[in-house]
Amino acid sequence: MPMDPKIDIDHEQCGQTLVLMPERCVFWREKKILIAADLHLGKEGTFRSAGIPLPEGPSVETLDRLDQALTRTGATRLVVLGDLFHGVGAVEAFAEVMTAWRNRCPELDIDLIGGSHDRWSGDLPDSWNIKVHKEPKRMDPFVLRHYPAAHISADYWLAGHLHPGVLLKEGTRGAALRLPCFYFTEHGGILPAFGSFTGVTRVEADARSHCYAVAEHKVVRVPRKD
Repeated sequence: MPMDPKIDIDHEQCGQTLVLMPERCVFWREKKILIAADLHLGKEGTFRSAGIPLPEGPSVETLDRLDQALTRTGATRLVVLGDLFHGVGAVEAFAEVMTAWRNRCPELDIDLIGGSHDRWSGDLPDSWNIKVHKEPKRMDPFVLRHYPAAHISADYWLAGHLHPGVLLKEGTRGAALRLPCFYFTEHGGILPAFGSFTGVTRVEADARSHCYAVAEHKVVRVPRKD
């Protein structure tokens, strides 16, 4: 399935086109780079180690969705904005599945910007050929990072970590939906968590920001509040 203006939305930033995809990732069109944040692979394993018998389904679905995004875009490079894996023992627990996935796309360049959970998930096998960056990575005109920047700078950044989501209401007394979203401010953009097994942190679309919700198989623009 190719890129589709009926489900994807182009967001222009710093003279570049960021295609916002319902798979919950961004395709940087000019560079042919797919950017995703917070996959949290192997999260089920950390729960199982705590005595909660969850299956591996969500992490496998996450990789399947990643395959779909890579196929749709034809991306030659993947950048993960932190938290590729979830926690203690996650790399080891999910290694067999991850190795099989990596063997299906050996030519894909992968960069991982180290995140909060990556610190204790375990070392990645050399055979996966994933380049790990302990610091934010500059890819002009952006700085790619895990944590949103705590200070204002001239560099526009793209980050993850917060798992942004927006609350959509049907009228004043109607039903409400809490959906993951892409959130762009004057200084940086925050991607939704790519992982299936994650929650959201509520953000608000105001006059100085742009918010795009992921409504199942489509990205929709959220009206701003003046």
